[in-house]
Amino acid sequence: MSADRLALVTGTSSGIGAAVARLLVEHGWEVIGIARRTPQIGAPNYRHIALDLGDVDAATPAIEREFGARLAARGWKRLGLVNNAAAAPAGRVQALDANELLRAYALNVVIPVWLIGHVVKRRPAGAQIRIVNLSSGAATRPFPGLAAYCSSKAALRMAGMVAAAEDASDIALFSYEPGVVDTEMQLKTRSRSLDEFPWGEPFRRYHAQGRLAPPELPAADIVEFLEAERAERFVEGRRT
Repeated sequence: MSADRLALVTGTSSGIGAAVARLLVEHGWEVIGIARRTPQIGAPNYRHIALDLGDVDAATPAIEREFGARLAARGWKRLGLVNNAAAAPAGRVQALDANELLRAYALNVVIPVWLIGHVVKRRPAGAQIRIVNLSSGAATRPFPGLAAYCSSKAALRMAGMVAAAEDASDIALFSYEPGVVDTEMQLKTRSRSLDEFPWGEPFRRYHAQGRLAPPELPAADIVEFLEAERAERFVEGRRT
């Protein structure tokens, strides 16, 4: 088991985040997962931090303390960051609640961008950095009823491009669209009324037709990027 690779994965309680964490653990990475709920990953090289990433004031010092301790523990040669956790409050713009918006932007933009900077700033000398930002077609297309999600994913996409452009060290960042995946977020989104979320009908149809991909498929793409020896500074991709 390799002991020189450390990954931080957000949203590991279920779905893509849990699948990524399990696969990294199987590949010998040391993994720190962050989510409010603790997943069933009984491996010695997995450590869970129970945090609400929507609460920036509480989350950032806890991450600095826990993740910082692991960073200082040994001379890591490869650091991975997977910004997976996200919220998708649905509703037409005129119905959105300000506090719900604030939480969504904290989870979808503030914490991921801060984590990118934190990893770059705190990495051991000579360590390679591989970062994956979970993106969506919503980052470039306006989906009625998803103003908060579309705008926050667009912001994260651009922030990733900027981070890759401004850092001269060995960093590679992947803005990755996993496609339509069978996750808790997908369930919540398609369960909304069509008045709140007009795009709910296609999602319901995908589910009825069995077209939702299992989380393990995008997880394999993500881990492949994290383990790649060579990668472009910034790349975008979508699972087809």
